[in-house]
Amino acid sequence: MEKNKNIFMSLLLTLIILVITIVGVSYAYFGTRINNPEESTTITTGSGIIEIVYSGGENINVPNIFPKSDPFIIKNFTLTGKNSSEDLIDYHVVLVLDNNTFRNDALTYTLESNNTGNNGEVIPPVTNQVGIPTGKKDIILGSGNFTNTSKQSKVHEYILKLYFPYIENFDHGVDQGKDFAAHIEIREGYKTIANNPVLFTGMTPIKWDDNNNESYTTEDDPDWYDYDEKRWANAKSADGSYWVWIPRYAYKIESCYHTSATDCLTLTGKEAGDIDVKFLRGKTNQPSNNTNIESEGYVAGTKDTSMVHFLHPAFDFDDGYTGFWVAKFEATAHEELLSGTTEGSCDIADNVLTKSPLIAPNETSWRCINVSNAYKTTLAMKDNPLYEWLPEEVDTHMMTNHEWGAVAYLSKSQYGASDEVWNNSYTGFKTGCSGPSVSAYNQPTCDGYEYDTQEGVKASTTHNIYGVYDMSGGAWECVMGYYNEYVGSSGFSSNELSLIGSKHITRYYTAQEDLLDGTGVDYDLTIYGDAINETSANA
Repeated sequence: MEKNKNIFMSLLLTLIILVITIVGVSYAYFGTRINNPEESTTITTGSGIIEIVYSGGENINVPNIFPKSDPFIIKNFTLTGKNSSEDLIDYHVVLVLDNNTFRNDALTYTLESNNTGNNGEVIPPVTNQVGIPTGKKDIILGSGNFTNTSKQSKVHEYILKLYFPYIENFDHGVDQGKDFAAHIEIREGYKTIANNPVLFTGMTPIKWDDNNNESYTTEDDPDWYDYDEKRWANAKSADGSYWVWIPRYAYKIESCYHTSATDCLTLTGKEAGDIDVKFLRGKTNQPSNNTNIESEGYVAGTKDTSMVHFLHPAFDFDDGYTGFWVAKFEATAHEELLSGTTEGSCDIADNVLTKSPLIAPNETSWRCINVSNAYKTTLAMKDNPLYEWLPEEVDTHMMTNHEWGAVAYLSKSQYGASDEVWNNSYTGFKTGCSGPSVSAYNQPTCDGYEYDTQEGVKASTTHNIYGVYDMSGGAWECVMGYYNEYVGSSGFSSNELSLIGSKHITRYYTAQEDLLDGTGVDYDLTIYGDAINETSANA
């Protein structure tokens, strides 16, 4: 995937969901109810059967609950497997939220597991409490399996605990009178634990049918997204802009770390290496299996992402992100763009702070704007009533190198396009276009290569309509990153750049003695996750 573009640049945007804390000291009792439609049941597959038993009967009565350190409910269930073949019987456990009006993460869960039959794999225990999101949705607790049981019954035991944790100096009264209804389901097959998208005010989920016809859907629609099937979650904000959810993950570069495309081709038969992604639960670093996840101590060549899985640094700000929304296409503007599409045709009227970004397909990219104005324009989206979100919900900003890298790495993982993302090769800089081949360029038309066509979807990070477009080809895309405090032609002053927090910019450094001809910078080996040093050589 190429980061360089043909000419000029385009805005890239990221929306980060914020958790707001309200200080207070009082709380009262809280009512809740747990739906419990589970009952003893059986899953039958071609390999065998799984018998499921939920202890304690079909109904659980939960009295008024209040914030405390102990769980307010404990749910025990066992799975007994009989597998007569050499194929695995895969299953996954789901906490189905029928309704949850408590604030995000007000309720939490842990999961204990025990492979009493010493057969197959149980879901790894979740020892740190994981927040439960608001709304109606499925929470994948994890996946397990049974191997051949030699006609014997083998048992996997689980204990799910739900908590309403007490927080000091917090007004728990905000959750008084809230409703929580949920149940457990055991379903056939393996599933990842990608964090559920967090919708903000004015945002509506969207999906497409087999013919790429778009439709609105609901948050609890099981067909909204499926990262196992490379269908990333998409939604539209009130202004009509398209966004794609990037869930929290850790990654390991399993081949061609810090290797050129030529050398990678010699080593592996491919021009790019393989990236293994582990989705993580909530804001924790817990994957769905026992893989060890590192988040500190990165040293290139000693302890790096070719050796172990690291939390991607794009998710490692504030108290951690469960994920973030990224613009699906290069940005255009709601207001008219006056610049042409040839070199030297920029109009100064587009290099302003008075226009509002629009993220949509089949539009002309907003190119003729300097980095400073692009950054300030994206910050202003937070308070712009056009989008109808609440300012306290979101952190709108221009994409950083780390966030660009997070999208690129997910694309090259088992959850993204298996082959290279095709160029947007149209000289007219229309968003979402593809071309007649993977590396096509200078194409005079987008006709037949639009984002929703058979060839057009190959310009997506998933090679289907659910991914992010315009990551390769199209206009130049400027991201928020800079070396040695160089201002260049960005439009920023040195003081302005110095005041931007690390959450909104990726900073690099090359020692003076290592500069090429006094200006050429070198790799910054302290930085990872940005698709530079890890994915290239001799740049």
